[in-house]
Amino acid sequence: MTAKICGGAMSLLKGPSARHVSIIRQHARISLVVGAYLLTSCAGYSPLQVDPFQEIRKLEQRAAQPLQFEVPPRGNPSWIPLRATVDLGDGLDLPEANTLALSFSPEIRSARSEQNVAGAQLLRAGLLSNPELFLGPRISSGAGGLILPAGLSWELPLWGQREAEKILAQRKLTLAEARAASVELRVLAEVRAAFIRISTLTKTSAALEAQLAGSERVLQWTDALKQAGEIDGVTSYLAKLERDDARANLEILRVELESTRRDLLETTGLLPDAEVPIQLDPEPALMPALPRPDRRRMLLHPQIVSALSEHEAAEAALQFEISSQYPAISIGPEFESDQGDASLGAGAGIELPLFERNQGGIAEAAQRREATREKVSNALLKLTHAEAKARAEFQAKETILRNYSAGAMASALEARRALDLRLQAGQSNVLEVLAGLRSITSARVRELRLKQESAIACFSAATAGAIVLDDPSNKDSEKEKK
Repeated sequence: MTAKICGGAMSLLKGPSARHVSIIRQHARISLVVGAYLLTSCAGYSPLQVDPFQEIRKLEQRAAQPLQFEVPPRGNPSWIPLRATVDLGDGLDLPEANTLALSFSPEIRSARSEQNVAGAQLLRAGLLSNPELFLGPRISSGAGGLILPAGLSWELPLWGQREAEKILAQRKLTLAEARAASVELRVLAEVRAAFIRISTLTKTSAALEAQLAGSERVLQWTDALKQAGEIDGVTSYLAKLERDDARANLEILRVELESTRRDLLETTGLLPDAEVPIQLDPEPALMPALPRPDRRRMLLHPQIVSALSEHEAAEAALQFEISSQYPAISIGPEFESDQGDASLGAGAGIELPLFERNQGGIAEAAQRREATREKVSNALLKLTHAEAKARAEFQAKETILRNYSAGAMASALEARRALDLRLQAGQSNVLEVLAGLRSITSARVRELRLKQESAIACFSAATAGAIVLDDPSNKDSEKEKK
């Protein structure tokens, strides 16, 4: 319900007056000029066409020529290396992949689009309301003359509602920035894991190729022995089966390697048919030593920052809903012309909160604030467990790897040398050679898998504990020392 209170009117025209009529006409012209200016200052609409073929050409150009980027630090360079110049002519290495992912990853670009929307919403937040102009002729019930009333009202910026709206928009922008940073960190972890897997698959492929080559030599040997009548068809069949299994395992591994490579290209925003070799030097599994857990550093994690920002946005939303419960008050001048008599006065309008005082909005905002407080606690608990799990897996894999390298792998290398000597001297049978080749390859593949799982677990622990990020307190302390 809106009540309107009119102030006292002051007579401007007493009887017809040519001078006053001229003044009214002059004001009418001014009003038309001001109105035309306001309309011409509005933004115009222009359609933005999207050409799929042009977009495809842009995607193709990413791998066709060197690219320059502005690479502000996204973390500790020893954990997340970046490179300003990306030249894919000599292949794609880890720093270049990180830079491309930050620029072209579909997930990161989507998160930044949401951040840009929140930034655009901040532009209009907290602005003063536009004045409302009322113009309307009326017919007098008495003499039947035409009455020309006009009013201009403007809502007063009371109760802190404009400030609350601006704070809410700023908190939403901060939340969008934190969510974008969380997506960036997750994508960079995927890039590192993809490089580690590609490195492992490449080395595993070399081991399987060696097994296949050995199986081919054994098969040739068995064919000669079978022709000489020294072995039967069963032994020859087992030799062929071993060769075919080694070939099938190698083809399956190559399919997995190509799939992992294409996943990496998608993450970095490149087309799947881009002829870009993956550079694995330096070894992507080599990382700094994992320091001790630090709960204070974990607070720098984007997931924690995002949860805290969401709580602050909920606080601002509650503040805005509370400021919206108070009545809106508007004031402005009024003008009326009645058969040549003109009057000017002032009026005030107020919304009477008789039926609705935004209690529902306040209650909902309060519950959302409580829910975001729980999200902060849940994010801390989840990250703490994720870091502990990754650390435990890393330590376990490292222990297994040390024992395995010192035991089974050392024995496998010794057995391989002995097997080569036996083959050269002709002192071994076919079944023993096949079993030896299979066991040596299996040991090598398992060692590579253990190294991969250990490296991925190490980076996961560093990511969950925010170790891969720079600590702002360290920069502050360095500034203080200087």
